[in-house]
Amino acid sequence: MVFFFLACFGFSHVYAQKLILKVAGNEQDGFHVDIYQDSILRVTNSEEFSLQLSNFDFSVTAEIPTWKGNKWQRDEQRISLTGDQYIKELDANLSVKVTYEIINNNVIKKQIELLQSSMPNAYYILKETAKPATIPLKYTSFEYDNFPGGLIHEIYPAAGFVTTDHTLVGFLTDAGYKNQYTRTTRRRFNGRGHGFVGMRKLPDPALFSTATANERIHNMHYIRQTFGELYNLDTGTDTLLALPQDFQRADQIEIKNGIEFIAPFSDQKTYTISFLCKGELPLALKLFRIKDGKKTIELEHGIKYMDTFLPDKDKWTPFEGSIFIPYIEQDSISLFLGTLKDSIGDLQIKDLKIVENTPKIEPYNILSQGKTIAKTTYIFIEPWESHHDFMISAQTRLAEGKGFKGSLIEKMLYGNLNMLTWITSADDFSPFNVPNMNYSPDMYNRDSFFSIVSTYNEKLNLDIWEAWGNTQTSKGVIGTIITPYMGSIEAKDNEATIEWLIWALMNKRRFNYLLPEEKIKKAVDFVLNEFDENRDGICESHFSLSQVDVIDYTPKTDRLAVNQGMLAIALRTIKELGYDISEGYIQKAEEGYRAFYDKKRKHLLFDREYPDLISITDLEPEFYSYWLFNRPLLTDEMVINHLKQIPILNKVSNSPYPEYGTTAPILIRLTNDKKGFSYLTGDYQPFGEFGAKNYANGENDGFYYNGGSWLRAEYCAYVVGLKHGWKKAKLLMENRVWAEINLNQEWPFSKEFIPTKWTSTNSWWPSTRGLSWNVFILMANEVAGLRTPDMDPDFIKSNK
Repeated sequence: MVFFFLACFGFSHVYAQKLILKVAGNEQDGFHVDIYQDSILRVTNSEEFSLQLSNFDFSVTAEIPTWKGNKWQRDEQRISLTGDQYIKELDANLSVKVTYEIINNNVIKKQIELLQSSMPNAYYILKETAKPATIPLKYTSFEYDNFPGGLIHEIYPAAGFVTTDHTLVGFLTDAGYKNQYTRTTRRRFNGRGHGFVGMRKLPDPALFSTATANERIHNMHYIRQTFGELYNLDTGTDTLLALPQDFQRADQIEIKNGIEFIAPFSDQKTYTISFLCKGELPLALKLFRIKDGKKTIELEHGIKYMDTFLPDKDKWTPFEGSIFIPYIEQDSISLFLGTLKDSIGDLQIKDLKIVENTPKIEPYNILSQGKTIAKTTYIFIEPWESHHDFMISAQTRLAEGKGFKGSLIEKMLYGNLNMLTWITSADDFSPFNVPNMNYSPDMYNRDSFFSIVSTYNEKLNLDIWEAWGNTQTSKGVIGTIITPYMGSIEAKDNEATIEWLIWALMNKRRFNYLLPEEKIKKAVDFVLNEFDENRDGICESHFSLSQVDVIDYTPKTDRLAVNQGMLAIALRTIKELGYDISEGYIQKAEEGYRAFYDKKRKHLLFDREYPDLISITDLEPEFYSYWLFNRPLLTDEMVINHLKQIPILNKVSNSPYPEYGTTAPILIRLTNDKKGFSYLTGDYQPFGEFGAKNYANGENDGFYYNGGSWLRAEYCAYVVGLKHGWKKAKLLMENRVWAEINLNQEWPFSKEFIPTKWTSTNSWWPSTRGLSWNVFILMANEVAGLRTPDMDPDFIKSNK
């Protein structure tokens, strides 16, 4: 099994080089650290950081433009610089320690520690500016091979420069909940279903930045990380921009089929759009990138999915929304205002304005009295191979820097998880985990469950689990979404409350955590009464208790295999938590799960009303049972026959096992013809109006829940197969991991799903990039015997 682990997953490269740290400077001017690769100087700084401090009413500010150490100490692997400083403007003493540590042949960890004991609280902005020792060949970011300069706000925070001898020097940051930053740029709009709107106070827009083109002309080169900086759009200055002639008048404009024009937007700026609207129809405001004259994807940052803003019928309703534009390759942006429905009715706007914001820059990070805060960053050095390899290294080197051990894919997923776990808001530094940047700013219950429970970080698990506990309603149900800056009232009979109880059990086992009895009891009562009020062991629910959640059922349904299996898991979890649940009752639920196996069709029935459908998610309860209780619910015959009928698609000649495919559909229809399967069609699909609308014409074949391949669900199903003796399981596990990294060479990172039918990777949905819950394969590998808990750097700490 160990050989399989090494052969299947591989480890990232360790290059034959030596990283060297050297103290530079003197007692009079102060000391800083230079970084060498062998005998070649790679990074030299004029200072270790700069610091702007302010009291809480912003009436007094102070700056330390170039901090250097007064003293230094070193050993073979690390150098520490220290210094004490009196800040006259605030009448405060500041103590600083900067430590560089060589982690391995490629990675250096840098940590800045600040301590002030003079005032209750101070705001601060800290900037780390790293300077190449020689003029770079180019700069690179996670999304762009050759980044032109300025602020970087992408799906993964990373930047680097490439030297003339083709060496990469990369820069990374620790997780936001540790370094006190958030990557959120928008909030939900007022009311439900109205999409996102940009924030007026925008935290950390320039978390990473590089020298601009103009600065490079003047021989200024650097990569900068900025912590604690906030753009305040309400207290800066605005410049009114000219609109196309048809929209410059202040009187009302009737919208029939919508209006659309090229907006006066540029990269790396913020804007505000405002207008008054009135009418009977919902108004949509959409922003699309225009590349080479063609409309492409929606702009990610700020206003998005704004489909149904509801104006008043009889009076003018104001709208105002801010827009943050990072680097987008200088694409044009098309602005659409109108209605997306073919409805008859009146819709008007007036006073349409677009202003360019010059926001006031304010600090928001807090340095509290007597409490040491730390900012941790990482530098890695290796040969420059390609931008594809840089994206992989940005993930794996972060994992290595944090002390994580594992395979290439495990490191990548762990690094991605950390970059999607930040603080809740500029006013709330508690941890917050989002699925990916497309779902930001929302934290979804099941996404954070699968993500955070995959680590042994006690604080992270308890803090986010407790945050979900705070969403519990009077009925005992746990909420589905937590969204900063706005509320969410979504709490329903999906799997969220069951997963919260499973998480409680894990916290009790791992950390000896004393569970809040009242909340646990309310959640237990909700699960028992909501899913099996008759106590007959048969699960009934309005929703799927899995990720395949695009339909609700009124009245409740009992026809879903995964729901029945999840009831069995919930009952045994409740029993393990100490509640009086009889073994006989649990056995009834388990027998009900096994009863979904159709002996004639030889697979579990995804939905009894659609017996030809087969789904990987129906094995999820079986995985839970092995993971939580080390026992099967299904027989070998049931599991192996089920897996054998799921088609394995996307065959690739250079995959580990090219005779097999690399991805399997999450849901597919089995047929009796030579092909053996078909995608869902409008007349045979279990999703009602959603399926009729999306799956009727074949355009979405292989995408999302019509055959998309979801790594977490698929990989866990293969591990179930491995536990039941399916010989092909190991091979398909390896092929599926290969696909996540290599099937789309431009996207070597975690994805929400991979299509199983496509002609070009250009058709893959950009919104799927960077999903964090795939890190749950760490738990799958533990179940498979391919990984041990002590490979997580927090496991040892949590068990001391």
